[in-house]
Amino acid sequence: MQISPRRPSSLLRRRLRQYRAIYLMILPVLVYFLIFSFYPLILGLVQSLQKERLLGTPQFIGLANYQSLLRDRNFLQALWNSLYIGSFSLVINIFTGMVLAVSLNELRSRAVKATVQTVTFLPYLFSWTVVGGVWVYVLSHNGLVNGMLDALGLDRISFFTVPAWGRPVMLFTNAWKQSGYFAVLLLASLVGIDPEVYEAAHIDGASRLQQIGRISLPMMLPTVKTLLLLGATGVLRNFDQVLIMSRPAIKDKVGSVLLFIYEQGILKMKIGLATSAAAVVLAATFLIALAVRRASRYEGSLYD
Repeated sequence: MQISPRRPSSLLRRRLRQYRAIYLMILPVLVYFLIFSFYPLILGLVQSLQKERLLGTPQFIGLANYQSLLRDRNFLQALWNSLYIGSFSLVINIFTGMVLAVSLNELRSRAVKATVQTVTFLPYLFSWTVVGGVWVYVLSHNGLVNGMLDALGLDRISFFTVPAWGRPVMLFTNAWKQSGYFAVLLLASLVGIDPEVYEAAHIDGASRLQQIGRISLPMMLPTVKTLLLLGATGVLRNFDQVLIMSRPAIKDKVGSVLLFIYEQGILKMKIGLATSAAAVVLAATFLIALAVRRASRYEGSLYD
């Protein structure tokens, strides 16, 4: 007796009935994604191939906007600034977060640990409007830092008028704001380590520094890889900090690609050029995330 194969349509209906509750829960998320993510993405790609007009229908110009971007020094400089500051910020934030997490894990006093953790995490809760405004005041010509330098008989530093200071200021303030957040995530991976592992290492004669190098740091590696992968998607997305803290004298060193898109699309109403720049950022972000994901697949030891 030959059994006829089950029809795909009937199998599909059975699956829909079987997992109906799950599909209904997914549906709102899918609709939200289609309306607020997929549709704007497609619309932006279409607009990047057009020349917008205040009156009349847009004119299709093909890849002319992309060709203009490749010849635009301001865009190329902004793209490099975003890649430079974003990459270094991610590495510095993870490194300082690791140092802070290990230091907190070594503290024996719960009160001191809770206080330090709260103080270092607090800046992350404030927006760049607040944090940037505070640091602009602190680093201004008549601010707290220059006041201390003046009191010590040292020359004042023009942090916002000397281009060489632009990137260091951005990197420092970003680390000051974000390091506490990274430390909390990394500390969670250390809290889960069984104390008996450290005790066994101590019995075997391992010093505290060796325990950190052989136990604590390897246990943080999975979290570090996750932070690198997630952080890679935001390397080119620095906008708020630059908008608040950038000044004309240092803009050539710190101006980000998102600031370029904002100026072209909102201030100058060059929608086609702005959307083509956004498409380039999207493609670059995808490539960066893909490269980081491939690099993070390495599972070898720290000491190989």
